[in-house]
Amino acid sequence: MRYVLLATAVLALTACATTPSDHGSRSRLLYIAGSKVPCTNGVMKTECLQYRETPTQAWQINYAPIEGLDWKAGNEYLVKITEVHAKDVPADASPVTWHVDKIVEQHPVQ
Repeated sequence: MRYVLLATAVLALTACATTPSDHGSRSRLLYIAGSKVPCTNGVMKTECLQYRETPTQAWQINYAPIEGLDWKAGNEYLVKITEVHAKDVPADASPVTWHVDKIVEQHPVQ
């Protein structure tokens, strides 16, 4: 019985552990639209990618690049990303970065 309790405690602590470099991260599945939309990033007007978490959700604007995604207009993507929350970020920078772990699907927009 003691070993079962010890194993349970070790597993619980391992599940809660984070490395100092990730400052809180999580995996997400996101749909990336096949077209960009006009947006304003500070004072600069540019075009931004759109994303959503489910196929029926409205598109949302993503102001930061998605690292590891070679995005091509006309293609919609389903990607598994790691969202990393950084600490002590400059005021003009995003505290969140997205890193593509895997492209699950890619298909032309119809």
